[in-house]
Amino acid sequence: MEHKTTFWNKRNNWFIPFISELYPLTKFQLIQYEEMLDWSRVKANQFINWSDDVKDCFAEKLSEVEAYDSILYVTEGIPISPGYQSENKKLFREDGEAEFWRYWNNILFGFCKVADNYDEKGIMQLLRSFDCTVELNERPFDSLPIPTNFIRERKETLPWDVISRYWGLKWSMELLEEFQDYWVAESLIQNHTAFNYCLKGDLNDKFIEKVLG
Repeated sequence: MEHKTTFWNKRNNWFIPFISELYPLTKFQLIQYEEMLDWSRVKANQFINWSDDVKDCFAEKLSEVEAYDSILYVTEGIPISPGYQSENKKLFREDGEAEFWRYWNNILFGFCKVADNYDEKGIMQLLRSFDCTVELNERPFDSLPIPTNFIRERKETLPWDVISRYWGLKWSMELLEEFQDYWVAESLIQNHTAFNYCLKGDLNDKFIEKVLG
């Protein structure tokens, strides 16, 4: 775990936008990390308990920014935004409420599952035999999973702005670390799939405190 906290500490430009938008920050954490957080993403965060007290406390800060417009992908020219919560039944972070944490931990942020029968070895043989590339489709449910070996072999020529926000990779901390010098930050921090598989499982208050100090 120490290795992970060190990694994220060095990559605060990825870590802070993720937690600002997707972590259920408490009022205390909003105060504690006020000068570090991305407040446009905080304003768009659906998991913060936006009580009147919290709104009043940060009214000036919130008035200074526009809420971040999180777009997961575009289909037929229409931007698709996440909808993690029902407007009629919002569950917010409250310390000590196990129900909320079960709910938040089970959310699949930008989920994209690689099928069990996905033949990466066979696909790599075809790509090598025909010296061809893969089609990068940003529609998550039409995204062909890209073999990790394909990325390794062609990392110097790939369009990393697209790859960084692409759902159809075998996302993991190992993948994130291996290509950490190639990811494009502005694209990566829009990628909720990367958050889901590379960070969310480790996130809790103690982890954030260790990373942000």
